[in-house]
Amino acid sequence: MARRDDPPTRAHGEQLAAEWVTFRDLLVAGRSADAIAFADRIAAESGDPLRVAQALIEKVAGLLNQGGAARPAPLLDRIAELLRQAGHHPRLSGEYHVLAAYAAFADGSMSTAVSNLVQAERVLRGMTEANQAAVSTWHDMSVTYSAMGFHAKAVDAMRAGRRVCVAAGIAEANCACLETLVRSAVARDHHGMSEDCVRELWEVVTFGRAAEPDLTVSDRTYLRYAAARLAAFGHRPAGGDPLPGGTTPDSPDRSFSQVVYLTEVCEAIAENRPDDALRLLGEPAASGSWLGEAEPHRLRSIAMSRTGDHAGAVQAERAMLRVITRDDGTLRDRYIDSVNARLDQDRLRQIAQEHADAAMSDPLTGLPNRRRITAFAAELAARGADAAVGLIDLDGFKAVNDTHGHSSGDLVLQRIAGLLAQSVRGQDLPARFGGDEFMVLLPETGLAEAREVGGRITAAVVGEDWEALVPGTPVGMSMGWAALPAGGDLDAVVRAADEELYREKRALRPA
Repeated sequence: MARRDDPPTRAHGEQLAAEWVTFRDLLVAGRSADAIAFADRIAAESGDPLRVAQALIEKVAGLLNQGGAARPAPLLDRIAELLRQAGHHPRLSGEYHVLAAYAAFADGSMSTAVSNLVQAERVLRGMTEANQAAVSTWHDMSVTYSAMGFHAKAVDAMRAGRRVCVAAGIAEANCACLETLVRSAVARDHHGMSEDCVRELWEVVTFGRAAEPDLTVSDRTYLRYAAARLAAFGHRPAGGDPLPGGTTPDSPDRSFSQVVYLTEVCEAIAENRPDDALRLLGEPAASGSWLGEAEPHRLRSIAMSRTGDHAGAVQAERAMLRVITRDDGTLRDRYIDSVNARLDQDRLRQIAQEHADAAMSDPLTGLPNRRRITAFAAELAARGADAAVGLIDLDGFKAVNDTHGHSSGDLVLQRIAGLLAQSVRGQDLPARFGGDEFMVLLPETGLAEAREVGGRITAAVVGEDWEALVPGTPVGMSMGWAALPAGGDLDAVVRAADEELYREKRALRPA
């Protein structure tokens, strides 16, 4: 019997592989516009969900490489739907989540980015493919972790990709991830660990020198930067051997352009032309985040020291420190968010165990569903207990889906579920009613006490950092309450709660 993640036919698999190679060759050469055109052609001509999903994944990669303003959220939603149609395909699912993570990071949504990377890693750990395409997916995960500042995780992903290289019998240079290694090295320098930076850059140069025939254009770009950065520090090989260099691509992709430009800055410093380096650093092309926002400030400090402007060098160092202090604070916030998410999930698991029945659970949020609400109300009626029923409707949720896509919308719903689990009492039933509506049933609770619980829920939702999860699309909620007498008509009570909810919405609308 064929596995669900195997291509249905050998010919189909060979077609996917051949198209993937074309995409890879275009993207690593910095020809994203050509890759996007090729993807559009496949999407227009093919009805095969896997072919179209792969093509659109590579199109998103091209858009991100170009650094343009186009939001890939609608494309990511379409890819997710195509992958659902095609069935389980770990490599493409993993690549989808990696790109969704990078898109969220570029959009300033760190929580969404981290969530997608966690999902990508879970999928890829179960991948059975051992080929260049599988290696490339681990490579992309590595550089995405690296761009977000998670350097240890980035190196772990690189090592996983290199293990696949060994299993597939291909050169480890196919997962060189020199972008990951160079970024890690310069980050050490930014944190005052210059000796560690020099050591790591020498490791990049040593590996790159041995593997250069097998390196992609992208890896050669970062290899040249490693060599130029060492030369700017005054480090050159013993015996007069030249550092690896060569040409860098003439590409419109912003993923190359800043690195190429800062390479010229480093080379000017190494050649004792600090004034030229400072002039180059004053150009817009020197700014960007591909090597970290702190790197231009660090190079400016080195160049100013060479001119004898030590006061200016100190100012540049202070600017660099402001950037890395801000970024380190952001990383700490991300870890705090992940701890909070784990606490929410523990409470959700407890709720799921208390109401264990797959037919009565919502698969997205883990909360009880409408069937469980009905059953719970019947249990209350059987023991003669009344209850308060609260109906919750999210405000601003459509804007989340329209702006960031349905995968981000799903994360919002999951986060709301976690906040509900935090806010209600042990005997209460939080549930997903449907769409962006939720419900809470509070046994043996009057409406005055119920509104106090509702106040906690509202405060938790309003106080959540939605800007970190879905930037520019704040999420709020409206809530309506009604009393459910023992054995009362649940549907009628829900209608009454719904009427109060919409009275609240109308009251909040501007006149």
